[in-house]
Amino acid sequence: MTLDPSSHSLKTLLNPRSVAVIGASEDQTKFGGRLYKTLLHHRYAGAVYPINPGRDSLFGIKTFPSVSATPTAPDMVIMALPRDKVKGEIAACAERGAKAGIIITSKFSDAGPEGLALEREVVAVAAAHGMRLIGPNCLGLISPVNKLVLCSSPALNVEHLIEAPIGFISQSGALMGTLFDRSHGMGIGFSHCVSVGNQADLELNDFIEFLIEDERTQVICSYVEGIKSPQRFVELARRARAAGKPWLMVKAGATADGSRAAYSHTASLAGDFAALKAVCERENVVMLDDPLDMLSLARAMVRYPRRAVRNVAVITTSGGGGAITADQLSHAGIPLARFGAATAEGLAEHYSEGQAANPIDVGGRKHEGTDELGVVTAELALADPATDLGLMVLTTAPDVPGLTRQLADGADKPAAGGKPTLYVMLPGRVAVPARAHLVERGLPYVDTLAEAMSVLKGWKAWSDFREPAAPVRPAHGYAFERPAAGLLGEAASKALVGRAGLPVNREVLVRSADAAVDAAGSLGFPLVLKVVSPDIAHKSDVGGVALGIADANDLRERFARMQSRIAEAAPHARIEGYSLQAQESGELELIIGARHDAQFGAQVVVGAGGVLVELLKDVAVLPAPVDAASARRAVETLKVAPLLGAYRGRGALDVDAVVDAIVRLGWLAHDLSQSAAPGEDFEIEVNPLKVRLACQGAVAVDARARIGRA
Repeated sequence: MTLDPSSHSLKTLLNPRSVAVIGASEDQTKFGGRLYKTLLHHRYAGAVYPINPGRDSLFGIKTFPSVSATPTAPDMVIMALPRDKVKGEIAACAERGAKAGIIITSKFSDAGPEGLALEREVVAVAAAHGMRLIGPNCLGLISPVNKLVLCSSPALNVEHLIEAPIGFISQSGALMGTLFDRSHGMGIGFSHCVSVGNQADLELNDFIEFLIEDERTQVICSYVEGIKSPQRFVELARRARAAGKPWLMVKAGATADGSRAAYSHTASLAGDFAALKAVCERENVVMLDDPLDMLSLARAMVRYPRRAVRNVAVITTSGGGGAITADQLSHAGIPLARFGAATAEGLAEHYSEGQAANPIDVGGRKHEGTDELGVVTAELALADPATDLGLMVLTTAPDVPGLTRQLADGADKPAAGGKPTLYVMLPGRVAVPARAHLVERGLPYVDTLAEAMSVLKGWKAWSDFREPAAPVRPAHGYAFERPAAGLLGEAASKALVGRAGLPVNREVLVRSADAAVDAAGSLGFPLVLKVVSPDIAHKSDVGGVALGIADANDLRERFARMQSRIAEAAPHARIEGYSLQAQESGELELIIGARHDAQFGAQVVVGAGGVLVELLKDVAVLPAPVDAASARRAVETLKVAPLLGAYRGRGALDVDAVVDAIVRLGWLAHDLSQSAAPGEDFEIEVNPLKVRLACQGAVAVDARARIGRA
């Protein structure tokens, strides 16, 4: 629905001059009572209109029987009414001139078609008067910078709100309250927190846009369950990047589509989550698995704005802790900083031989008389040009608070250059005073190494981002002609990708052993024989593939054996013939594929191919079209990437040919998406793409495609 252009900006809505609490009460067992008291407790400076027809005043503030009786139209109203009363109340508020409303009530679109229909009616009633809505099925908002709390969560029962330039938009109200509670205890504050609920009117992207423009927000955090406007999401990611504001995100439902049936492997390997992840990687929206880790990273990025982290120096109170930390950093792909000679010499004055390397074990000191060893160590390690971040791993020791203070003091020394630090507070009660000291100084900490690795991986991903180049169409050898809708057999699929410039092997369709023997002379042995059937998607599963056919006699024998196996395994399959193909050699088998994602459009996939594709699930997904540099980086992320290099006397493989195939398939995917009718999609799979030695190319020896609706 298009809303009235006079609708008010979120900057105004999140800083209202007046708030009406419908159902306000002094009874703390009721939603209206808890919310009303919390709003007053946090010293909201605007006018408060408690709506309660049964009371003259509440907590000393005059009440009103309805919104129509308030002295002025409220900027914001909030309500948690029975579902059947919401529409009427919103209509009354909209007619009164209220600018915005928060609907806590659930059982709208979250409860089925009837609720969805009512939800749309409520939005229409509000929109007719230019009133904006948050929710329904939400928990409200918390705006510390505006001293505005419109949320009934017990997490708000704190003496004061912590202000920090972190904005958090959540599609879960309960999660927002939980994270606010945990964050407050860790000294993490916010500029604004908003629970968007069903997003019937104002949605996630609206609030992300607000945070991008908000001068009091430096880092954007989001918990996402579904994205209503994918293209706007992409545009906002680019705006956030241009504004220098990191955007961190946790997405629910990462594995929901992983097991769905698909015509090809491509769709299951590049499901909805993989498509979103690919877009986020291209736009530098950093995805994390745990929402608390997301907020810990946000706090660190706020404390150390625009700092890149690609390696770390570890300072620990335990040799074992240092070894475990080094292992976990290696698994996470985060290298240890390599100290220069000056740093090594400086540390050697205080540490025994072998104890001053990275990780540094402060227990390996040369003598006990060294005062403030933590200060000296942190200053030296962070002053080294090779160090990006100091990872302080504290275990149970005689004076954890004292050493924590020393490390923080050393990091504050001018020579340390203001480089980031992250503290891992492994002890329990022993470290309570140390945690309090870090909170007081505004320094980021986590309680486990797993949390630290998550934070550092996210920070490194943000730091490693490179602005993608504009994709360039192949200069020659590319032609596009949209095929007719339907399932394409192997020959038609190869023709489709062949027109895009991918090399494909030669083949002939035969229907008998005699015809196969006659055709073999033009192809040359060895040969491959494959069944051709619209009813058999995975030919090898039914014995429909024969490799390495050596001569005419072998061809006749393998032909008969294949017919027998298929008759037993797939007796009802329609057999259109058999594809006789020149057998191509290659050193490595990859899969490349393409599909249309319902939200983000064309996608291209590359990964480990052949019969191991489902077992390994070693793939990278890229939005299409894709530039050559991004395609190359994607190939380099694969687990099988080392096999593309020189290995035990075998030369390196032709990575350039793989990159060219990805780029060409990406443009084919783009052109198919652009030429599709509404609701149409496609899947293309080349598996395997046989990769040869450097400068010898790659060749597609099998392909399948589906064009049009699934």
